Amino acid sequence: MGIETVELGKAATMTAIQKLRGVGPALAKVLVANGVDTIETLAAMEEVQLRSIPGIGATRAAGLKTAAKAQAESSTEAENARPAAHAVNGKAAGGQEADGQSMTSSDQAEMDAKLAVAEAARKAAEEKAAKAQAKARKAKRQAIQLAEEFAEAKEKAKLKARKVKAKAKKAIEKEKAKAKAILEGKAPEKKKKKSKK
Repeated sequence: MGIETVELGKAATMTAIQKLRGVGPALAKVLVANGVDTIETLAAMEEVQLRSIPGIGATRAAGLKTAAKAQAESSTEAENARPAAHAVNGKAAGGQEADGQSMTSSDQAEMDAKLAVAEAARKAAEEKAAKAQAKARKAKRQAIQLAEEFAEAKEKAKLKARKVKAKAKKAIEKEKAKAKAILEGKAPEKKKKKSKK
């Protein structure tokens, strides 16, 4: 039976069929006997080809292909993410690159931590500034209110003073009128006394 395979990654990434989830020793033996010895090979097969293998029906074929495809893609992505080892002066530099990446990750983590602290400080400062502004606005409103109350009290005091002054003036005029009337009443009596003499 001919099986077409599609290259999903480097040769080094080929994974034994026994490592596929849902494949036990018995099924693995059947698959290997039919030329399916790696997960990548199974992932590249059509469901029709899988169903032609003894003991594999339509449902099982679909499940195996889906699982194999997912696991093969996952393995390929993981392999591509690893740094490639380069020969430098006849020695592999992979370890050095790994160390460099480790330091970079550490530096990134430290930078992230510092950024988080700076962000927290910025938010705290903004909150403090907002509270100070709110307090200042409240104080300003209170000052305006006090000024208005003072102006109102001052106006009331002026009105009261004018009323008191007017009342006092009226009382004085009244007293003057009384005094004048008394004096005018006494003048005729003096004239009468002089005429009798």
